[in-house]
Amino acid sequence: MSGDAPAERPAENGIAEPDNGTKPIGSAEFANISDRLNDLVAQGAEYHRRSDHREAIIDRLHEENQKLRDEVRASVFDPITADLMRLYDSFRRDAKRLTESGADPRLVKLMESYADDVELILDRCGLEPFSAAIGEPFQRGAHVVAGTLEASDPAQCDRIAEVIVVGFRDRATGQIKRPLRAKFYRPDVSADN
Repeated sequence: MSGDAPAERPAENGIAEPDNGTKPIGSAEFANISDRLNDLVAQGAEYHRRSDHREAIIDRLHEENQKLRDEVRASVFDPITADLMRLYDSFRRDAKRLTESGADPRLVKLMESYADDVELILDRCGLEPFSAAIGEPFQRGAHVVAGTLEASDPAQCDRIAEVIVVGFRDRATGQIKRPLRAKFYRPDVSADN
């Protein structure tokens, strides 16, 4: 035989097969490979289970960290923003009073600009003002009754007659930080007093 042609070996069925360096695999070897593959699958499943558990813990810790950060932020910023809201109201009230008394318009604009500056500071703290139109119905949680006026029409009852001060809400959550204060129409004001 020359070295160019591959050697042939007899197969189990008696037909000669080329010898390419492989030998037939028995059922015991297949079972061994199958067992090893099953072990790999089980190890992969365990790895994924542990990975999912680890991710769940990380997510829970992140949530707790965010909640703690929000609580710290609230404990620091809530008193400051409450004072800023009062300052905002004061500037708006003074601008209205000066306008009604006929004061120099430049002074009125100055007071309004101070109120606008405070509003920008509140905006950076994540709060936005909200108001309401005359005639809007009372909304529990968003409005506070600051007074009442007698309604000339029964359809006006429990509707806004005059906005006293605007409310503020958290821009991110929509939570009311301070409700709007307004006077509302009532059917008989003398009965309330």
